[in-house]
Amino acid sequence: MPEELPADRSEMIESLMNAQRELRALAASDHDNPLFSVNLTMQQLRLLLVIAIQGPLSSQELTHALKVSPATVTGLVDRLVAHGYVLRRDDPNDRRIRRIEPTKEGQELIARLEDAGATHFRGLLDRLDAEDLVALDRVIRRLVELAREEKGDRR
Repeated sequence: MPEELPADRSEMIESLMNAQRELRALAASDHDNPLFSVNLTMQQLRLLLVIAIQGPLSSQELTHALKVSPATVTGLVDRLVAHGYVLRRDDPNDRRIRRIEPTKEGQELIARLEDAGATHFRGLLDRLDAEDLVALDRVIRRLVELAREEKGDRR
């Protein structure tokens, strides 16, 4: 028997938000997830993700991207350097600037985390029927479109 849908738009949105929270909680309870074996704070992991996605950045660029103070970025970078996940390099165009970039170990860590998430998501998708996959594809593509519009990206 299909689940009854909420009567109005705000109830539907709240229902979707609750379902998303439940999905996150279920993912967080999966102790086989490699995220649980990483000895990094959320801020350190965020910094590593930003440079893995955007490429080498200066401390100033990281301060802006993470919306934290320069002192916070320095501390985060120091700890990630100590873990062997990032390194500082002189900017080839301006030796006054040091770029922060992931090491091979940092890139491998991000790849392991992404692979685990993708494997789990694919496993869930494999259990959906064709009709649900088509509907989900349409909705996710629309959400991507809206997110791009918010960022000013009109691809």
